Amino acid sequence: VYESLEVIPSVKMANFLNEVGMSDDALSNLALSGLIVASSDGFYISSLGKKVTLLLRAINGKEEISEIFRKFTYLYPQLKPYELITSNITDFFIDSLFYRADFIRIYICSPWIRLEQEQLGKVKQAIFKATGRYQSIQIFVITLPTNRYRDKKAIETLKELKQLGAEVMTHEKLHAKLYISEPGPYGGIHYAIFGSENLTGRKNIELGIKIENDNELLGNLTNFFREVQEESKILKEV
Repeated sequence: VYESLEVIPSVKMANFLNEVGMSDDALSNLALSGLIVASSDGFYISSLGKKVTLLLRAINGKEEISEIFRKFTYLYPQLKPYELITSNITDFFIDSLFYRADFIRIYICSPWIRLEQEQLGKVKQAIFKATGRYQSIQIFVITLPTNRYRDKKAIETLKELKQLGAEVMTHEKLHAKLYISEPGPYGGIHYAIFGSENLTGRKNIELGIKIENDNELLGNLTNFFREVQEESKILKEV
């Protein structure tokens, strides 16, 4: 429906929602959220709706990252808030935190997390620098349950993150890889990175997309993280 039609007739939209098992209130909820807009001919997907659709396809592995990036830049060529990452995504994210420690919250969603000491050192220094601006820095982490981990260094990484004050939670069916840096009231760059790479820095060939200066989309990504968080369990001990 999203790819083939600009305006979706009301009957076609109702049939589609019925096929996927959504409730009668789903249409009004989609409209209230700004994802679809009603018109005299039916409904059309808003700019925000198109972006959210593309993001969900990428996060759920339904489409290649390179193709998602191409569609983003085609839809919004004037803004260019999207950057294709072809280097090590883990190092890219950690270096971004280290060199611009203007965050008040960090969100890490990754099935597997395993950092080298040098990478952990940069994270610690970034948090130390950020506490110079804000008294309290929040770090939220979602990963797979530790009984799925088979690497001692990965377990040590989770311990180190907890010692830094991170709230670590686990989700049995986690697949998404999403990393967000949220600035505080003193300003800074608000950005998110998502793609195919776990926060492990392994030397596989991976692709990712960095999004900044798109408050609607960044807000939706943060909401997605919080929804997964609500379904997760707190990791009390490692």
